Amino acid sequence: MDDLKFLEEEIHSVVAATVDGRGLPATCVIDVMDSDEDGLYFLTANFKDFYRRLKATGYVAMTGKKGE
Repeated sequence: MDDLKFLEEEIHSVVAATVDGRGLPATCVIDVMDSDEDGLYFLTANFKDFYRRLKATGYVAMTGKKGE
């Protein structure tokens, strides 16, 4: 299983990190909904701070953990 499919099917909920308008780190938990050879897919609403941060920079870092 490749890394993206593993994140989607085995981890599913990940911590997504972006930076705000002042360059400070901001995190939130998101659910990975799908993956393919082009990347990961997740949902967010356009009124959420996460959406605005992501659109402003175009970058996100994700961390997931499997286990208890």
